[in-house]
Amino acid sequence: MKKLSIYLFIITFLTTALAACSDSRIYKIGVSQCSQDDWRSKMNDEINREIMLHEDAEVEIRSADDSNPKQISDIRYFADNGFDIIIVSPNEAQALTPIIKEVYESGIPVIIFDRNIIGDSYTAHIGVDDKSIGREAAHYAFHILTEPPKVIEIYGLRGSTPAENRHNGFANELTAVGGKIIASEAGNWNKEEAIPIVDSLLKAHPEANLIYAHNDRMAIAASEITRRHGRNDIKIIGIDAAPEIGIKAVADSIIDATFLYPTEGHRLIQTALAILKGEPYQREVEIPASSAVDLSNADILLLQNETLTEETRKMKLLKEKIDDYWAKHSSQTSLFYASIAIIVLLFGVFFLVLRSFWQHRRHQMALMERNRLLEEQRDMQKSLNEKLQEATQSKLMFFTNVSHDLRTPLTLISEPVSQLAEAKNLTPQQHTLIKIADKNVKILRRLINQILDFRKYENGKLDLHLSEIDFGHAINEWMESFYAVARKRDIRLSLDTPAGAPVTGAFDAEKIERIFFNLISNAFKYTPDNGSIHVSYSVENERLTLKVADTGEGISERDLGNIFDRFYQADRIHPRGSGIGLSLVKAFVELHGGTISVKSALNEGSVFTVELPIRHISDTTVATEQNITPEDVATELSGIEADLTFDAAKPLLLIIDDNKDILRLVSELLNTSYNIITATNGRDGIRMATKYVPDLIICDVMMPVMDGMECCRRIKEEISTSHIPILMLTACSMDEQRIQGYDNGADGYLAKPFSGAVLASRCASLISNRKRIKEIWSGDTTPATASATKCMSPDPQNPASKPTLPVSEIDNDFYRRFIEILKADMGNSDLNVDKIASKMGLERSQFYRKIKALTNYSPVELIRRIRLKHGHNLIVSTDKTISEIAYETGFSTPAYFTKCYRDAYGETPTEVRNRLGKNSNPSVQ
Repeated sequence: MKKLSIYLFIITFLTTALAACSDSRIYKIGVSQCSQDDWRSKMNDEINREIMLHEDAEVEIRSADDSNPKQISDIRYFADNGFDIIIVSPNEAQALTPIIKEVYESGIPVIIFDRNIIGDSYTAHIGVDDKSIGREAAHYAFHILTEPPKVIEIYGLRGSTPAENRHNGFANELTAVGGKIIASEAGNWNKEEAIPIVDSLLKAHPEANLIYAHNDRMAIAASEITRRHGRNDIKIIGIDAAPEIGIKAVADSIIDATFLYPTEGHRLIQTALAILKGEPYQREVEIPASSAVDLSNADILLLQNETLTEETRKMKLLKEKIDDYWAKHSSQTSLFYASIAIIVLLFGVFFLVLRSFWQHRRHQMALMERNRLLEEQRDMQKSLNEKLQEATQSKLMFFTNVSHDLRTPLTLISEPVSQLAEAKNLTPQQHTLIKIADKNVKILRRLINQILDFRKYENGKLDLHLSEIDFGHAINEWMESFYAVARKRDIRLSLDTPAGAPVTGAFDAEKIERIFFNLISNAFKYTPDNGSIHVSYSVENERLTLKVADTGEGISERDLGNIFDRFYQADRIHPRGSGIGLSLVKAFVELHGGTISVKSALNEGSVFTVELPIRHISDTTVATEQNITPEDVATELSGIEADLTFDAAKPLLLIIDDNKDILRLVSELLNTSYNIITATNGRDGIRMATKYVPDLIICDVMMPVMDGMECCRRIKEEISTSHIPILMLTACSMDEQRIQGYDNGADGYLAKPFSGAVLASRCASLISNRKRIKEIWSGDTTPATASATKCMSPDPQNPASKPTLPVSEIDNDFYRRFIEILKADMGNSDLNVDKIASKMGLERSQFYRKIKALTNYSPVELIRRIRLKHGHNLIVSTDKTISEIAYETGFSTPAYFTKCYRDAYGETPTEVRNRLGKNSNPSVQ
């Protein structure tokens, strides 16, 4: 049915689109008139008459009523309402120019007509030659008067471009014919404002014989005043020649003449549509002035206007009828298309219904089959869940039984270990080993207690023992146990307590203490040194909120929802706990009727929040017994401290393991035979190996930051550390892991738990093998070409020769490069260890340890030995003098060469030559 609805919608949409396909875009034209007068009414009629001839356009006309702010508002209205073009007759050029420029620059075409603006920020300008009208008026005035004209000018609006041009044209022409303007005042285009101005000017200038008004309304006002003063001798000229005002006033002999000011409304619409349609148009249009209207032609023009008005009325009526006919035609066409669409739709509906029926039948059969399979899967899932539940219960039962069984032997172990830890007659090494044992016995006892408590909770047998306690006092005591560990690791541990009365309530103090201990212990485990842990509690609405926040590693979003599940470990690769602690915390919190939640993000830390309801069972509080002591905290969170002595004659051993107890145990087992340095992850291990170049590395496989496999690979790939043997420690006995380790360069494996004797033996064996390799290297200064096989092969002619020993290709390349550098510059007596180390890209100390580890010679001894051997070859195989050979092999003087040669071979170079029967130069001895 969904598809059916979609098909119906598509068909309906297509039908509607087909009916409306004949519609085209309608252009919106906005016209902003500066005022309302008879001339502009005539123009508006022409605009409306022209727009009737264009079905693709519509027009809206607004009048500003001679107000600049209102005209600015009208223009903004057109711009904000999506008009395609704006036609403006600006009231005042200076006031309207900014808004017109803004609209034009925004991309909207603008046509300026009648009046102008400052600048050319418009698309087109259509205006009348007002100066010519002024000149024609002056010329006409000269001809209707028998004496030189003395003119009173009724000005339009100051700042209006038509008024200024009409004045300039009239004044220039009048002066040329001998007349003059005796007075000029602005009537602001209005009859009402012109009346008092004319009255005062006539009183002031009775000699005037002509009044020149910039429009017909002000001319009619002047006529009324002259008649009132009995001055029928004064001629009156106006401008506009609007039929109902100016021409009628001339026909009624109110004014003597008026000059036709063309409206050209049709031209405005035609130009606007040409701009919108991208057709050619004239940007600057100036309409020429027309002749005067007086009694000789006024009646004819009025008659023409009446005829035009009647024709316009008939045109409007005809357009209304055409629109009505077209609307009926459109509705009939739409009905026709709709009928066709409905018929097609009915056929489509019938087809779709039939198709839907068959699909529904097939889907129903498929659904029944799917339901059958789902039911089988549900039954199987139910069976698996039951088995899983049984397995979980069996596992918990097993843990519980084992925990009960372990308590007795653990008690028998813990007490003797505890007694031995306090003994005073142990050696430092024995004391350290007993401390490690005592610490882990306590941890094991705590884990067993947690398993037993969790089992009680699972069986509903874990009870609360409520007592009224002062929570603030208790948490301060608990915090004291952790400050020593925090100071030791430079962790900023802080407690935020609320102000006001003490926080008291009925809690099981022992369980609340274990909740706190578990949360803050986790914070210490996962917060690096120099981090911070913040503990706070508050009370609101009878609920206690305890928060433990840290700046540790954080928990991934994937693990957040599971960390309170039993036996769940967020870090499955490098686990740091049993996975039961937070489950037990949640159980204790829920026993109190509270909730626990966590917010965390990787590398940003975690915030654990515990909310407990506050209830009271007494008016007085009881003292809490502290079950977890500072010694327990140190046992859980601190390592075992012991002093290690260093002996320059011992090999250097680097131990890499994230478990501090393992580090301490291995150190104690091996510190009598080795100098020990340690690292807690692979990255720090690489740094220590590169810096100190140890003789042997013991590395754990699973570690944070960088695991043992990657650490081993990088050490073996680094030229300064590639020769170091690496023994891997692992709790996993899988062959795949061992293969991966050997592929990464590991020299041996030892599985946990391991024997101290086996560990010492494996270390000694690796050191011994390395010494044998040194002997091979020191026996010949040039590595065998067979090193490509990564082995030094025994001499086939000598059955007693040493067996094959692995030699890294990196070590062969290193030594070969060293020989090449030395031979290339052997004759330079200034060539020293620092220069060769620099060319090899190593520090002096790294270069020294590398050469010493490979050859058992210091770099200085090895360089001298190679030079002497090369000199010996030259002595026995060439005729060069001893001096030449000395300088060629890089000795500063022949005497020093002779001394070193005698120390190495037991005879001087001369004695060798004499013995071989060759010539020599005795002066060099």
